Amino acid sequence: MVPVGDWAKGRLANLSETDKTRDESKVGSGFGKNVSNWLGRDLVYPTNVIHLATECSNRNHSATFPVGLPAWFIRLFTDPGDFVLDPFVGSGTTALAAIQLGRFYVGIDISKEYLELARERTAQAQIGLPNIAEAHKTYSTSQPQAKVKTKAKR
Repeated sequence: MVPVGDWAKGRLANLSETDKTRDESKVGSGFGKNVSNWLGRDLVYPTNVIHLATECSNRNHSATFPVGLPAWFIRLFTDPGDFVLDPFVGSGTTALAAIQLGRFYVGIDISKEYLELARERTAQAQIGLPNIAEAHKTYSTSQPQAKVKTKAKR
């Protein structure tokens, strides 16, 4: 269960008749709600409400969402070190959330452009979190010094 949040104080103070019955979604999605079920509760089941900020930038993709959305479900259903499968990786938001939460991910998309966009986005996150992305190793970039033999003076 998750905390209801402060939004409920104002929202649940003035319930309409629609709020007191199961209100089916107007878009025909099959989702519905009965807001009165939330009265007097400090915690609710996750299927009730998820409140997140909207995504301000479309990241060159038509179906963007904030990292907090997949992160919420990744935390709920996986443990650090688990794999997250995203069959429609798009701009890489779910992959980014997986990386930030210490999970591995597999991203699939039919669009080469979206795959490249996701690769670029996740590469930046992996640079910032090398201990999560892969074992951290240090490599020398300097050239080995050539040994010069000199004759000792007598």
